[in-house]
Amino acid sequence: MNKAIRLGLIGMIIASLSTTALAQIDLNHPHRSTADKVRDVTSKPLETIALMSIQEGMTVLDLLGGSGYFSELLSQQLGAKGKVLLHNNKAYMPFVGKDLEARLADGSLKNVVRYDREVDQLGLAENSLDAVFFVMGYHDMYHVSPGWKIDDKDLMGQIKKALKPNGLMLVIDHAAPIGSKLAQAQDNHRIDEEFVKTSLKGFGFEIVKQSDLLRNPADTRTNLVFDPAIRGKTDRFVFVVKNMKE
Repeated sequence: MNKAIRLGLIGMIIASLSTTALAQIDLNHPHRSTADKVRDVTSKPLETIALMSIQEGMTVLDLLGGSGYFSELLSQQLGAKGKVLLHNNKAYMPFVGKDLEARLADGSLKNVVRYDREVDQLGLAENSLDAVFFVMGYHDMYHVSPGWKIDDKDLMGQIKKALKPNGLMLVIDHAAPIGSKLAQAQDNHRIDEEFVKTSLKGFGFEIVKQSDLLRNPADTRTNLVFDPAIRGKTDRFVFVVKNMKE
């Protein structure tokens, strides 16, 4: 099979998965906030979730999931027999706690479990996860501030152990210039995607999909991601990785 035909087939498969996600997730569900719907424009959640082949009944970890933007959508996709672990640590709470509580307040997201744990003590059982969403958080393993310091090997080791063999992890983050490695992780909350590829391989994951879905060539990749000029519109890389273990 030549390359053009192979790429065409891959495109058809992704399109089919996107159609499935569109059929199962309602972006206009009345429970969703206005802020979530605004974010949809740049986060493209249907297409993003479709990359992961999420099925009803799965257990998914939303690692450092903030207020639960993806958790609420996954809740629809997973159905009553599925479960989302919406994870945050104590240091993240001042930034997301109010919105997190508002999302979960009415108890309607019955398959979303608030999962407050420090990253060095996630307490996840071996082979208990079907998938992991790690969105805008990979760089945080290399950012240090008061109350915030993560051992990347320890965290990824816990995830690898908890994720089932061949289970998938979605990694999305703000892109830094190629070759910059960790130079922008501290001040600009960005990370070099080539560094991420290498580190993921070192942690025992294989990249099985890459997507340009969230690319923005107008982003110089050098601004602080919270700069009003670029916030919510950064150039982002998207990887799906498979857990390589017996």
